[in-house]
Formats: sequence, structure tokens, C-alpha cells
Amino acid sequence: MDLFDKMTIRPIVYLALLFLPLLSFGQQESYYSFYRNTMNIINPAFAGAEEGTVFSFTSRRQWSFDEEAPNTLAFSYSSVRANKVGLGISLVADRVFIEQQTNATIDFSYQLNMETTQVYLGLKAGGNFYKADPTGLLGFAASPDPIQQAFSKFNPNIGVGALLKRENLWLSFSLPRIFKSNRTKDLAITAKDRVHTYLGGGATLPLGTNLDLKPSILLRKVKGLPLSTDLTGFISWQQKFDAGMSYRSSGAFSILSSVRMGNFDLGYAYETPILSGLAQLNLKTHEVFLRIHLGAKATEAATDPVIEEEE
Repeated sequence: MDLFDKMTIRPIVYLALLFLPLLSFGQQESYYSFYRNTMNIINPAFAGAEEGTVFSFTSRRQWSFDEEAPNTLAFSYSSVRANKVGLGISLVADRVFIEQQTNATIDFSYQLNMETTQVYLGLKAGGNFYKADPTGLLGFAASPDPIQQAFSKFNPNIGVGALLKRENLWLSFSLPRIFKSNRTKDLAITAKDRVHTYLGGGATLPLGTNLDLKPSILLRKVKGLPLSTDLTGFISWQQKFDAGMSYRSSGAFSILSSVRMGNFDLGYAYETPILSGLAQLNLKTHEVFLRIHLGAKATEAATDPVIEEEE
């Protein structure tokens, strides 16, 4: 593609991205293709739900053709402590054009043991560091717009969650942020942190020798927005190699794969929009995750990140 083609196509893409939000609903919390591996980011009850200590790193880059496109980095830590207590840390850094926000929380969970079911109750406490700098935006006037001023704010928040595990089945419910808060006091800006409700579940179904099917679903509901549904299915061989597909009701399709090497899990997801109006804009998404298991037995570390083998 020569320089003229680049100069012609790039403004068209930017104009499309400018007007598409007027006809669609935007996301506020990050989506993840590998949501099964990052559940304690949205549900504190997952802190300590796995044996030993687990570190998880996720990098998600949307619309990879442009440097200013949405970019998400997530880190989570989970550890089992004495007296049926689990502790964790969740950090999510989002950058979208002129906006940057970092959500940092500490997670606490407590396990209730029943005969055939494990129930975890979780509490999340922390806050969101939000900032935006519109001063670099170009306007129609030659003089700077006085409204275009950089601002930042910290909004504290708390969240709750519950996790139920039984044999090869898990169910999750959470509200990672209970309080709805304004990101700025400026009356000209209406951005708010809205309450998100998550409901999810999944299973591990044996298909034969060393072969399992891992279906899962995650529902996300925000007031004033349509229900978002993620449907995912994996085929797992020897609990070491997983390959699958995912569909999101907002109009996205993903191909996912992961490999387990000892105490390390490494995965990659390629996501593309399936709506005809977006598919032509090359809005591809790449997601990579790494999980490190410490202090767990090899057989336990090799199980599903949500469902563990019971001794």
C-alpha cells in the first residue's frame, strides 16, 4: 500500500470510529476472551479458590492497527491462607485514546465447606484512578478551547462476590463495584462508573481418555445497556493443551488456545468483530495471558483454573 492509500484510508477509519459510538453501546469495564483465567478480577470470591499461590498476567490490545486503540494490562494474585481464608490483589490498567484508568483492589474470601459443595464468599476493596488529557485534541478554532483541560480523580469502591464449586461444576455471581460514582465534578462531562453485575458458570465434561469438554458462560449486565453474553467452549487434551472458540453477543468471535507446561499456563486469543459494519474496519484484537502456579502439586496445577481435583 503506497503513501496516498494510507492518507486516504486512515481519515475514513477515524471518521467511522468517531460516529459509530453514536449508534452503539460502549464498554466501561474490560472484556477478556480468557475470562475463566481472570475471574478474581471481577469476583473476589476466587481469591484462594485454587491450591497454592497463583499469579496471572493478561495483555489485551484491541484494534491492533492503531497505536491509540484500547489497550488493557491486567494482573492478579491469589493465595490460600490458614483458617479457610483467601487473599488476592487485582490490578487493571486501561488506556483508550486520551483516557487512562487504573483499578486497584485487595480481595478477601472465606470458604464454607459442605458435604459435596464448596462455597466461597468474597469482598473486594480499592478504587479507580482515572485521568484524561484532551489538551492535545485539535479543534476548529485556532485558539485553545478552555474546556479542554486535563483532569484526574480517584474513586474508592467496594465489591462482593460468591463462588460455588461442586465436582466438575462452578457458578459465580459478583458485583465488583457497588457504588456508582462520577469520574469528574465538571458538569460538561457525564462519564460515570456504573454498577456491573456478573453471572457465570462452567463445567468440565469427560469425553474419553485424556479428552475433556470445557463449556462456560459469562453474563454481564449494566443498567441502561443490553445484556452481554460470552459463550466459550474448549477441548482439552490431557489437561495440557486446550483449544476452543468464543462468541460474544455484542458481535465478536474469538479463537483461543493455551498450553500448560509444569506450573506455567500460556494462552493466546484472536478476536474479530462479526458485525458487517465493523468487520471491514480491521478491528482485530489480540490477547495473551500467563499464569504461574506456586506451592501447588503438579496434578492440582494442571487442572482447570476454576475447577480443581478433589483428593
